[in-house]
Amino acid sequence: MRRILKILTLIVLLAYLVTSFILWGNKDSDIVCQHFYISVTDSAKSDLISADDLYAYIGKAHLSPQGKTKRDINTAAIEQCVREIDLLKEVECYQEDNGDVYLKVSQRNPIMRVYTDEGKTYYIDDNGKELAVDTMYVDYVPLVTGYVDDTLSAQMLIPLIEYITGHDFWRAQVTQIAITPQHEVLLHPRVGDQVLALGSLDNYENKMRALLAIYEQIIPQVGWNVYDTISVKYKDQIVCSRQDKKYRHKIWTKKKLSSYE
Repeated sequence: MRRILKILTLIVLLAYLVTSFILWGNKDSDIVCQHFYISVTDSAKSDLISADDLYAYIGKAHLSPQGKTKRDINTAAIEQCVREIDLLKEVECYQEDNGDVYLKVSQRNPIMRVYTDEGKTYYIDDNGKELAVDTMYVDYVPLVTGYVDDTLSAQMLIPLIEYITGHDFWRAQVTQIAITPQHEVLLHPRVGDQVLALGSLDNYENKMRALLAIYEQIIPQVGWNVYDTISVKYKDQIVCSRQDKKYRHKIWTKKKLSSYE
């Protein structure tokens, strides 16, 4: 008899739990999303896309959760839809217990714009990913032109670009990086008519420091437009070619440069 009572008790308890789950589960599914929050977490640093742009994009895809019940909201579908936007790096969409939906995104960081000799143009972000030009507007990034290919790709230029943009003087001075048919690197400055010839990317940091020494020690003495080319292609030498070709090239070594007054 006791065994039968235990079985009946378990059956009643199980029936209660199932009924409660169904009733409360349905009630939870009936909660309506009152608010849909979108945040672009790095909007202070970049403005490739805004929260309003994302509201409009999701609305056109008929995925806006606002006013829908929890059972009719698919946060995974919202997330997948937004991931298709090439400008975004990270996307997360989730729903709180009160029905509110949150979408958090971060933007890609374009660090250069490329124009190849074949007429192709695109941006490159800090992860080396290509981004279509017509998908964004970027106020300023260094321009890379010329023979950008498998021998010297845009991705190979990222360390140099990051060095330039992370340096106060070079960030203001360098506007264009040209790649020659021989895959040598030329820098075009904002001020002055000279071209800065790096040659290969090998030891680019030392080469940039040598060029900076010229700008700090020599240019103030001779003027901004005396030289048409300043080359640091060769180890421990800086070759300055004058605009006026009746003068011989000036070749600076580290020793000479350090003693120049």
